Amino acid sequence: MTATTPDRGADMLAELAEMDLSAAKHVHAQLLAATEAAEVADLSRSYQRASRCVRQTLALKAKLAQDAVVHRIRNMPSPATDWAAMQRDLIHCDELGERISVLQDAVGRLLYTEVSDAGTRRDLTERLDIELDDWIEEPDFTTADVDAQVRRACRSLGLTEDHVAEWRTLPRPPTDADPDLGDDDVNAGQPAAAPPAADTG
Repeated sequence: MTATTPDRGADMLAELAEMDLSAAKHVHAQLLAATEAAEVADLSRSYQRASRCVRQTLALKAKLAQDAVVHRIRNMPSPATDWAAMQRDLIHCDELGERISVLQDAVGRLLYTEVSDAGTRRDLTERLDIELDDWIEEPDFTTADVDAQVRRACRSLGLTEDHVAEWRTLPRPPTDADPDLGDDDVNAGQPAAAPPAADTG
């Protein structure tokens, strides 16, 4: 079997993400047009699975990008390899992951505070993941003001900005707040970490 190169793998995942998104949109359109309760319930489950596929594919795409940087370091073409450039790439990957985690945490807290329906929270969380896939392409994504990005996320998801200033002190949703998690997943959850320090940049 021929090994898949990192670049080819990235192209395949990008194409797969587009197909997953098209499938999710297709199911979503059917869901909005459905009127029978049984059909709505069935399509809701299908949309949930399709949306989760999009999120998982995007997460794998980001992981592959980071692995590609490591691959470059482990396969240096010559002693003249630009160590500074590689170090910058690694730092950038770390910064991307950290900023994404902070934004997901912030919006997760706001959703748990403002939205009572777990299904709606899940749908909005998946929408945020799709938004972030575009945001990370922006050159100032990791250096922009965090609170400004949280406000942007609120506007994009249709949330109020009433609690943005205090999001760091809002409670995190418990592990079992996601109705899709099974008992094993819930029991495997770890205690929530302390809120991240205020952004002083």
